[in-house]
Amino acid sequence: MTVRQQSPQIRQSIERLSLRPATYLRHLPRWLPPVVIAALFVGGLAVRGWGGAVMLLVVTAFLAWLAVLSWPRLQPQTRVLRVVALAALLALCAWQALR
Repeated sequence: MTVRQQSPQIRQSIERLSLRPATYLRHLPRWLPPVVIAALFVGGLAVRGWGGAVMLLVVTAFLAWLAVLSWPRLQPQTRVLRVVALAALLALCAWQALR
């Protein structure tokens, strides 16, 4: 079995595993997830050391999850921007952990 043949199966399992968290987020007030992510981002920048790095890592993980779910529908330029943004957030996490 080649990687291309496995890809739809992997995609389906990712979507199946994401169904429950996505449903939970859908039932929250619309304003709550962005406010929580923004608060974690600002807190991650404000708190020095590992505490801030963990907050930024939570933001990075959430955005990576959203990127994985939306990947098939994205244009190549948008995919590059998502990868660059996630790489920048990971670099920010490392920098914050070493402060």
